[in-house]
Amino acid sequence: MTGKRQGRAGFFKGASLARHAQPAADPQAALAALSATVYDWDIGTDTLTWGPNAGAALGLPPDALPRSGQAYAALVEPDGGLSDRLAAVTQLGAETTYELRYALRFGNDQVLMVQDSGRIEVDGEGRPRHARGLLRADQAAGDLLPGAIRLRSSLLARLNGNIAEALRFSHSITLIVGRVAGEEDAPDLDLLAHYFRPMMRRRDSLSALGTDRFALVLASCAAWDAMSAMKRLAGLAAEHDVQVQLGAASAPDHALEATDLLRHAEQALHEASIGNEAVVLYRPQRHSPSPATKTGTDPLDLVHALNDRRIALALQPAIDAQTRNAVFSQAHASLTPETGGRDSILGHVPPLKGTNLPLLVAGRLLELTADHLSRQPDARVSLAIAPAALRDAEWSTMLAAHLGARPGIESRLLIEVPERILRYPGGTRGRLDAMKALGVGIVLSGFGSGYASLAQLRHLPIDLLKIDGAFTQVLGRSTDERLFLRRLIDIAQHLGIGTVADGVSDEGSAQKLAEWGVDYLQGPLAGDVEALALPGLTPLRVRRA
Repeated sequence: MTGKRQGRAGFFKGASLARHAQPAADPQAALAALSATVYDWDIGTDTLTWGPNAGAALGLPPDALPRSGQAYAALVEPDGGLSDRLAAVTQLGAETTYELRYALRFGNDQVLMVQDSGRIEVDGEGRPRHARGLLRADQAAGDLLPGAIRLRSSLLARLNGNIAEALRFSHSITLIVGRVAGEEDAPDLDLLAHYFRPMMRRRDSLSALGTDRFALVLASCAAWDAMSAMKRLAGLAAEHDVQVQLGAASAPDHALEATDLLRHAEQALHEASIGNEAVVLYRPQRHSPSPATKTGTDPLDLVHALNDRRIALALQPAIDAQTRNAVFSQAHASLTPETGGRDSILGHVPPLKGTNLPLLVAGRLLELTADHLSRQPDARVSLAIAPAALRDAEWSTMLAAHLGARPGIESRLLIEVPERILRYPGGTRGRLDAMKALGVGIVLSGFGSGYASLAQLRHLPIDLLKIDGAFTQVLGRSTDERLFLRRLIDIAQHLGIGTVADGVSDEGSAQKLAEWGVDYLQGPLAGDVEALALPGLTPLRVRRA
């Protein structure tokens, strides 16, 4: 085993040797035991991508997982420990890490407490553009849910019966969610019932909803009559010097499920609070990304940047965990705005129909990296490529051409591929073997996200395993999560493969990781991403002129 470690770590002399030879756990089984999953949130496009075990961790079928940040936010319980997850994650200011605990509701009586930790990446103007995190289900908290969540569950159970009855007899119901203005505590239901009595019929019901809200179900009230009903209720309260704000939604006009009906009514109440209005009826709207999420890169703008040679090379150092000396750098694409201003680091490459845009960006970055390695004989660079680029047959041709034009740089170049490519192991092995035959090293990033099994790792030509940054941020949180991180390190040592810990931001975590046997550290502690002023080709539009 020691010989295997020395061979695979040949790119980095001085990498620590494996310390033990006991059987290693399978990373997929270890992640399942943690009841956790990783997620990737492209804030610019609002696309949410889950790890392969997300359904099992959350207790949902894979096709029921939310695929956008907005869809996920709709599952967050208002009184579950978090008022607005989007604001909590994207309005961090100078802080780029977050650690949250809140409740998710998947059904009338299906509520799950979760622990959510991650790291935000920002663009050149400091706006959030990408989040990578770890979501862990807290199964033990089921009996310790906040009282407001229990009230919502009870209301939803009754709403289910109300909606079923309305559909059976072809009539409508209206759910009104209200708040007494100026009060932060739960309203006095007996007083409200007394005020609203002239409006309420035998089958209507009034109940508490959360710490400062109440819910009123009007059993025979259609959407067209809901505004009139709310105005009359507000008027009845005003007669007793009580000011209320009301939001309403109707079934079946606005929703057929109790959870949807409640969320629509709460959304209407939220709009009433923002607009300082007394009553608001839910208005179905098409999805429109909030201003906080409009940070994506337009694919056509990216094509223009490629043609104008406005994509440059930026490097982020990785340091030795023991000596803290820089060992290699990771290449990033730095995008210069056409109108001037600060450069920004390009993250997710958006798709463009008819063109493999990730391949074009990877090709440009490969060109810049190869030039840098040829000018700096002591430099070592890791170049990350997207699965779409790796799957394209043109990538191997590009790589061979650049290496052939600059003999000797292959021993100082690593190609970094994400662990999720192992979702399709059939063709992956051949592509990795082909790159390895050219003399470059292979880094598997996102290690621990759940795609790689021990059997696959034994047979893949991998030089370094980069532990997902989502796991390095939980060192101080729980024993189970620290144990999972140690298992990942043990697996790498058992296989004789070097390790890089990504996303390391503090000295305490760095020391602990070094003590456990991690070889290299990457993240804010090791150094920020810095763009290089490299000589490049003349922009195409200038050459044409």
